[in-house]
Amino acid sequence: MKKAMVIAVLLAALILVPAARAQAVSEKTIVLGNVIGSSVTTLARGLLQGQVHNFRDAVKMLTYGAASGFGFYQAKKQVAAGRTFSGVLLANLSASVVDNIAAGEGPLSYLGFTLPLVRLEVATPLAKKPQSLISVSFSPRDAISLAMSIAKSDRVAIRGGMLAFEADTPLAENVRGWAYSIFPTVVSGKCDAVFRHEMVHVVQSLQLMAASPEPLLKGHRRERGKMKLFLFSGFRLQALGLVNDFTLARFQSYDDYWKEAEAYSLVVSQ
Repeated sequence: MKKAMVIAVLLAALILVPAARAQAVSEKTIVLGNVIGSSVTTLARGLLQGQVHNFRDAVKMLTYGAASGFGFYQAKKQVAAGRTFSGVLLANLSASVVDNIAAGEGPLSYLGFTLPLVRLEVATPLAKKPQSLISVSFSPRDAISLAMSIAKSDRVAIRGGMLAFEADTPLAENVRGWAYSIFPTVVSGKCDAVFRHEMVHVVQSLQLMAASPEPLLKGHRRERGKMKLFLFSGFRLQALGLVNDFTLARFQSYDDYWKEAEAYSLVVSQ
């Protein structure tokens, strides 16, 4: 019965996020999509990771998931307005809250930041019996995305605190930019709005990363012994991001694809 409930909630999460945003033409729609989508996916992740034992736990997951969803929405608004670094910081904070709550920790027990290939997490004074002060996880998906970004671009630079790429040749006719996971690419000579659009996609990738259950990550709490300074905590599969990449991205038209609808609406509203 519990397994069936987990599957049902996860399927609802997978359906709800794109459904809530595919028609994203207004700010209200985008806010609701982020809040409801992150709320449900946080509950689904908590269920799959065995952290929902009663109704109170479920409400906790839904509540903090909703708060994180609003944080992701605000992060997207910031990068869409050109405030890249602050938007990325807020997105990482929102992802940390989801990570913590879904793992049975307090919302601010660990603060994480995604770098190329790895995600660093630092234990705060609120963490209970942490295994290490700093833990690092590796993302195979980001490694592939970085390789693809390098292969399909001509220059690399730090832009707004982010590793960004510039290409002389577009992927296809009328394509002005693209983003593989957290790596934005802009075609040479295009306006700043293109970069801001791609940065919304970067925040979306961080949001899907936070929503994904991660069976190959170690738990934060230690059973015994002293806290270590550094720990390799495992691999992040980013399953929801992969599902989104290989299903919705392929079977939805560009105009109906939820990522594009959301990014377009946020950038043009600035």
